[in-house]
Amino acid sequence: MSDAIAALDKKTVAARLAFYDRARASLANSLRNADPPLSETNIEHERLALEEAISKVEAGAILRDRTLIDHAEDDIRNAALEASWVQVDTKVQTQGERRLAFWGFLIVAAVWIGDVVYKPPTFSGSYDWLRLGGLIFFPTMAILSYFIMRENWSVEEEERAYIVFTPIILGGVVLLSAALYWTFGRLATAP
Repeated sequence: MSDAIAALDKKTVAARLAFYDRARASLANSLRNADPPLSETNIEHERLALEEAISKVEAGAILRDRTLIDHAEDDIRNAALEASWVQVDTKVQTQGERRLAFWGFLIVAAVWIGDVVYKPPTFSGSYDWLRLGGLIFFPTMAILSYFIMRENWSVEEEERAYIVFTPIILGGVVLLSAALYWTFGRLATAP
């Protein structure tokens, strides 16, 4: 009987119960139609033997189902743990990248400021105006990256901030430097 259960297309409880019902009906039909007729005691003995066989097979099937369910639950639990570790690892990596961006902009801003303090610009050439632009751009980017790191923005918000604000800041610095260069250049040549 266990071989017949194993051969079922669908290995569900409903399929097994339907198979058991067919086996009971088949046994009852063959015992009632036996020639010579069997006594009620023999018929009851055969019916009880079938029920005992069904109980053993069903107990094994239930045990297998429970084992499969336990393994599936373990697999789900392990997958959830792995996903949470990946999430934690990604979050730690993202925080590290944000710190790196902040410290990178801060170091470049400090070097740029140090250069301007060490050798004050004369604003006589475009190089000095480029230095002034960097003096505005890098500290501004350091401030932006600090707020991204501190506020713990999502990765999408962070990317959007850098994609939107970096060109705006850079364009503003270029326009401000050009305007100052033009203004001070005009003032320097005025009589």
